[in-house]
Amino acid sequence: MSLVSAVLQEVDSSKMKDFKKYNDELTPRLKDLIERAEILSWTLQQHFIDSYLNYTTTKSLEQLNYKNRKGNIVNDYATITEELKSLREKFNITDEEFNERCEKLDKSIDVLNEFCVAAEGKRVLQVANHEVRRHNYCEAMLSIKKLQDQIQLLNFKGDAAKALLNLIAQAENQLSLYTAQLSVEWEDLFSWSELPSLHFLTYSLSVQQSDPIMLQKVLRTLYVTKRLNAELGQFSHFFIDQLLHNVIRHNCEIFTEDHIGAIFFNIKIDLANKAKPNYQTIFINLTAIFEFLQSTLGSQLEGDQNFIEIFGNSIRQKFFNKIIDDCIRNNLPSCNSTYENYTTLVVELDAFNKFLIESRFVEASKSPLNKYIDDTECVLYNKKCDKLLNDVRSLLSQSLSYGTEVVGTEIVNENESILELTEKTENTWDLNKPVFLPKCVISQNVKRILRMILEHLEESIKLPEKYSTQLVSYIKDITGMYQSIVPKKFKINLECCPLDIALFFNNCFYLAHGLLGPPWRSSLPGPLADHLTTTMLVCIQDLRVLGMEKISLYLQKQKNVITQSIEPSELSPWSKTSYEQFDTAVNNAIILMKDLKCSWHHILPTRMYELAMCTLVQAFCQSVLQRIFADSRPVQEDLVYMLAVRLQDSVEDITTLFEEPIELDKKINIWTKFTKMPQLLKAQLLETADGWKNNKELAQSYSCEEVRQIVKMRFPDNKYRLNMLKEIQ
Repeated sequence: MSLVSAVLQEVDSSKMKDFKKYNDELTPRLKDLIERAEILSWTLQQHFIDSYLNYTTTKSLEQLNYKNRKGNIVNDYATITEELKSLREKFNITDEEFNERCEKLDKSIDVLNEFCVAAEGKRVLQVANHEVRRHNYCEAMLSIKKLQDQIQLLNFKGDAAKALLNLIAQAENQLSLYTAQLSVEWEDLFSWSELPSLHFLTYSLSVQQSDPIMLQKVLRTLYVTKRLNAELGQFSHFFIDQLLHNVIRHNCEIFTEDHIGAIFFNIKIDLANKAKPNYQTIFINLTAIFEFLQSTLGSQLEGDQNFIEIFGNSIRQKFFNKIIDDCIRNNLPSCNSTYENYTTLVVELDAFNKFLIESRFVEASKSPLNKYIDDTECVLYNKKCDKLLNDVRSLLSQSLSYGTEVVGTEIVNENESILELTEKTENTWDLNKPVFLPKCVISQNVKRILRMILEHLEESIKLPEKYSTQLVSYIKDITGMYQSIVPKKFKINLECCPLDIALFFNNCFYLAHGLLGPPWRSSLPGPLADHLTTTMLVCIQDLRVLGMEKISLYLQKQKNVITQSIEPSELSPWSKTSYEQFDTAVNNAIILMKDLKCSWHHILPTRMYELAMCTLVQAFCQSVLQRIFADSRPVQEDLVYMLAVRLQDSVEDITTLFEEPIELDKKINIWTKFTKMPQLLKAQLLETADGWKNNKELAQSYSCEEVRQIVKMRFPDNKYRLNMLKEIQ
C-alpha cells in the first residue's frame, strides 16, 4: 500500500469515528422529537374530528397545553435542523438508517403543521365573529380568507377529511354572512334615488355622516377585500344609464341638503325645457357630481387607490363613449367650419380632462379626450371622412337614372381611356399624361361622389401625410361600396333595364377614369400621388371589369333571344308558314336592336355603342345565314324572292342603327356574306356561275359548297344546273 493510500484511509477512519459520535448523540433526540410530534399530531387530529365531525365536548387547546407543546417542538426542530445541516456539510453521510430517520422527522413535522392549521381554524372563526360584532369587518374577513387559503392545501384522509369539509363549509358560511352584513351596512351609508314628476326628474345621492368611523371601516373593508367594484355595480349602471344620460341631454339644477346625520346631493332634471345644455354646462355639472363623491366617500377611503379611481374602473369606457358620442361630437365644427369654432370647446374640454386626471379617474396618457384636445385637425378630418362615407352611402341609394349628365369629350387622343375596349395598344395609359374620357351619359350621383373625393384630396394636402394616407383608404372603401351596394340594390334593373345597364357601365368607367387622375402628379405631392395611383390601380380594374360584366351578360342574353327565335329547335322545310315564322323572328330581332338604340345611342360612348350593336348584328346575321343553309331542299321561287327582299330590308334596318357612317364589314366578319345573300338569292343560274368566277367578294365570303347549295335550292334538277354546278368549284 502506498503512503498516500494509507493517509487517506486513516482520514476516512477518523471521519467515521467522528460521525458515529455525532450520530450516537443525535439519534435519541431525533427519536424523541419524532415521537412528540406524532403524539401531538394524533391529539390534534382527535380534537379536530371531535370538534367538526362528532361534535362532542372535548378539551380546549389550552387544556391540551397546545401552545407550549407546539412551541417546544418547533424550537427543537429548528435546532436539530441546523445541526443536521452542519453535519451534512462536514460529512458525506451514506448511512441509510440515519437518512430515513431524518426524512421521518420532516414528514412528522409537516403532518403536525397541517393538523395545527386545522385545529386552530376553530379559534380563527371564533375571533372573526368577535371582530364582526365590533364592526371590524376587515380583520374578520381577511382572517377567514387566509384560513381558507391554508385549509385548501390540506390533504387529510378518513374522518379527518370529513371534518375538514365541515370546516371549509363553516368558513364559507361565515364569510358569506359577513359579506351580506357588509352590503347592508354599505346600503345604509350610501344610497341613491329617483323622484319623477310632471316636468322634473330629481336624482338624489345620500351619504351618512353620523358615524365617519363606521363609513371608514366599511370602505376600507370593501377596498381590501376587493368588493368595492361589486358593491358599486348597481350605482355604476344608474350613473351611466340614467344620471349621465339626462345630465348630457337636459338642463339641470344641482343643490345639496343637510339632514340629521346625512347629506343629500340633488340633481333636478328639467324635462320641460327642450333646449339642450351646452358643453360648458355639462362639464360643470359632471365636475360637481365627482367632487361630491370624492369629498364624502373618497375622503374616508385609505389605500393605494382613491374612490374616484376605483369607481372609474367600472364606468370609464362607457363614460367616455357617452361623453364623446352625445356631447363632444355634437359640438364639433361642421366640414365647412374653421378651426376657430373648435377653440372654445378645446379649452373647456382640456379643463375637464385635467380634472378627471387629477381625480385619478383616468391616466393622463390613456384619456380618450386627448385626441380631441391635442389634434384638432385629426378630429375634424376624421369627421369629414366619416361624413364623406355617409354622404356616399346616401347617394348610392338613388336610382341610376335619377338625374343624368353628359361628361367626356369627343377628342380622340392616342392616350385615350380604353373605355370601350375596342382598341388595344401596347401602352394603354401613360400616367404622366392626361387620360381623356369619351363622351357619354352618367348618373349625377356618381359625378357628385367623384367631386367630393377630389375636394377631400385637395384639402388633405394641407394636413400631415398620415391623413392623406388615411383618405386613400377611405377612397378605396368608396369604390368597394359602389361595387357591392349598387349591383345588389338595383339587381333587377341591371338584368332587365337597358338604360340602367348602360348608365352603370358608364358610371363604373367614369369612376375608374376619375380615380386614374388628371394625372395625380400634376395636382398632388409626389408621395401621395404615387400611393394613390398604386392603391387605385386594382380598384380601377375591378370597376372596369364589373361594368363590362353587366353589359356583357345583358348582350349575351339578347344574343340568345335573337338566335333562339331565328333558329327554331325543330327545322321544317321552307313554306309560307315557316317563312312567316322566320319573318316574325327577324322583325322581333330588328325591333329589339332598335329599342336598344333608343336606350343606348348617345348614352354609351360611341365606340362602345358600336361594339355592343355590332355584337348583336353579328349574332343576327349568323343566325339568319344558318337558318337559310340549314335546309338544302328546293324552295319555291316566290319564297326565295321574299327571303331576298326580307334580307335587303334587314340590311337597311341595320344601317339605321348607326347614325354616323360605319364600315360594318370591318366590325362584323360576316357582314359582306350577309349583304351578298339577297344578290345570290335573286341571281339567275348563269349570273350565279359568272358571279362565282368574277366576283371576288362573293368567292371570299362563301365557300363553293354554300353557293352550290343555293343553286340546288333555287333551280330544278336538270342538265343546265348540273353543268353550272360543275363550273362552281
